[in-house]
Amino acid sequence: MELSFCGLRRIPEEELVLKDIRYLALIEVDLSSLYRRWGRPDIAVDDLAEWLCFAFSLPNGDKFALQREAQHPPTSGFLLSVTIGLFSEEAAKQVTAALDVHGARVLEVSGEVTR
Repeated sequence: MELSFCGLRRIPEEELVLKDIRYLALIEVDLSSLYRRWGRPDIAVDDLAEWLCFAFSLPNGDKFALQREAQHPPTSGFLLSVTIGLFSEEAAKQVTAALDVHGARVLEVSGEVTR
């Protein structure tokens, strides 16, 4: 499945509907490289922690977000959460490439993904 990332745009974290996205993968990507390419992250707060968040939208309406605990991240990577149209191992690889950040790669994919 080849997805089109033409028109990929950064959106405010508030535009994500949390019930519409689910965890897909752990992505290794350098935080300062994300800053340089996509600007400062949004800050989201939930019952667990404060999160750095980079949210994106595709022209077809699919959305995805990279999230990482702000203060004490347990890993150097970012959690990739996506809408259902992007919920596949292949989409995780394509999203990572579309970030246009040198060295970004998929570290692990959710066990819920059918391979």
